[in-house]
Amino acid sequence: MEPSALIGWIAALLATGVILYNIGFRSGYRVGFHQSKPEHNPAAYYRGLGFLLADEPDRAIEELIKELRINSETVEIHLSLGNLFRDRGEVGRAIRIHQNIIARPQLEQDVQAAALFALGEDYRQGGFLDRAVETYRRVLKIDPEHRKALSGLLSLHESEGRWDRALRALVRLEKAGHPADPRRSAHLHVKIAQESQRQGDERAAEKLFEKAIRIFPGCVEAHRLLGESMLAQDRNRAAVKRFTALQKARPSHFFLLVEPLQQACERRNDAAGFEKRVVRALEAPTASAQLFVQWSAILESQSRWESAAEVLKKGLENHPKSAELAWRLTRALSQLERWEEATNAGHDCLQQLALGHHNFQCAQCGFKSHDIYWKCPQCHRWDMMEPI
Repeated sequence: MEPSALIGWIAALLATGVILYNIGFRSGYRVGFHQSKPEHNPAAYYRGLGFLLADEPDRAIEELIKELRINSETVEIHLSLGNLFRDRGEVGRAIRIHQNIIARPQLEQDVQAAALFALGEDYRQGGFLDRAVETYRRVLKIDPEHRKALSGLLSLHESEGRWDRALRALVRLEKAGHPADPRRSAHLHVKIAQESQRQGDERAAEKLFEKAIRIFPGCVEAHRLLGESMLAQDRNRAAVKRFTALQKARPSHFFLLVEPLQQACERRNDAAGFEKRVVRALEAPTASAQLFVQWSAILESQSRWESAAEVLKKGLENHPKSAELAWRLTRALSQLERWEEATNAGHDCLQQLALGHHNFQCAQCGFKSHDIYWKCPQCHRWDMMEPI
């Protein structure tokens, strides 16, 4: 048993022992100390402590539960025990304890809400998602501004792809005083807009994309999908404006829109305008390595090897750990027969490959990945992945 866990169990049992003693003392005081016995047997506490010290926490818990009955004095302990069982992975036990609390008549509303929320957490951890949703809703009938229940409901609706319900839960959560989360709100609007697109309602989808951008101007997905919708309707000028807007709102992620921007500019016979926009984006302090890669690839496709080499050199000045930039520079210099420079660039490329490389990192929890995730797989925050 881990020392930290042992200390936790000892603290819980000590607290329980004090409460049991107080209950017994008050009971004796009311009817005469020598005329009545405490409702609980203090020996159970000592036996539980003995089992705990013998590194037998399960027997200690059983001893405690056997003697401890649910009443107004002990309900908090039962709640804590249920939560401890859940933390240990014993969801069935946790559910039974929390159900027993809820079944007690004439519970105070705050206690009933706490027990129902704990039961909802049990169901969620146990994979009984429909039951968890229903239990969280029961909590909210008692306390419409219960933040933890609203947060649990929001997460469950997201995991099930019920985006409109998730958005409603988020709105309620923010009204209850939780800090606003514009990134999450924007992406929920994007998900709802995509459902409208699948149903053939492009107009409603565009309005939702626009709303997502107003909520969070740096929402890349909203910019991209709205621009692509405009492209599909041959509204090329509007699409160019939409793709370019991200250059100011979130220049670090502009590289994700280079391909559709190029398509929109080509439709307008404006290759010079496309190049001007990309070159301007490369001047931003937060221009990503991927943007340098993309532009150099376009230059290479036009056999503009000298220009590509200069772009890649600048890219490596900003991103010295990028193996892909070093590799591309090696190739460009080889095409130009600048062998010594190519050799040095190749050496740098191999060094970076040996060190390993990721393209994105979550600004919230530090999770790294090669591909971008709009919802971090580790901390589940929306739109926190940044290029590295």
